[in-house]
Amino acid sequence: MGKPREKEERVNLDGMKTIIDQLEQLLIELKGLGGEMPVIEKNVKAMMSFIHVLKFGVSDVAEVAKSENFS
Repeated sequence: MGKPREKEERVNLDGMKTIIDQLEQLLIELKGLGGEMPVIEKNVKAMMSFIHVLKFGVSDVAEVAKSENFS
């Protein structure tokens, strides 16, 4: 009974990892578009801190699960 639940969680981890990676890329693009506007630099830096935490908590877990054939 536990196997379908694990597979469902695995799919969700992959989806979350994809979105986190996309958010990171969008923030990098935003920083480039903002030039040296302090409001953009400050807020992108803050958001990148949150992205880092998300990557550590979700993306790393997804990678470990993938490498261990957790699904």
